Amino acid sequence: MAQVLTIDRCEVACLHPEVVRPLIGRLLSAEAAQATATWFDTLADPTRARILQALSLAPELCVCDLALLLDLSVSALSHQLRLLRERGVVSRRKAGRIAFYALADEHVRHVLADALAHAAEPTGQTA
Repeated sequence: MAQVLTIDRCEVACLHPEVVRPLIGRLLSAEAAQATATWFDTLADPTRARILQALSLAPELCVCDLALLLDLSVSALSHQLRLLRERGVVSRRKAGRIAFYALADEHVRHVLADALAHAAEPTGQTA
């Protein structure tokens, strides 16, 4: 069983209490950590990454145009879009029988842009 980290315990059991002390109580809760991991898990699929990158290049795209761009069947694309929508990463707008998709918000756009920039850096490069 994990011991609870308190300021008193930090003074005794920590090698660098001056670094650890300000962090006590600031870590994610188990629930928030799970939600964050699920969000990143959503992005951890090459097909979904390509879908999101395509959606980052246009205000919105219909399913047929996305399928054409990504060389996917409408069925396979729809499956991925459904998952992305359920997890709040994309939004959908229907116009008659046509469904248009867009990134859900600027948070998604920023995380995606950062991930793409990081992926483009040479391996081993540090900030």
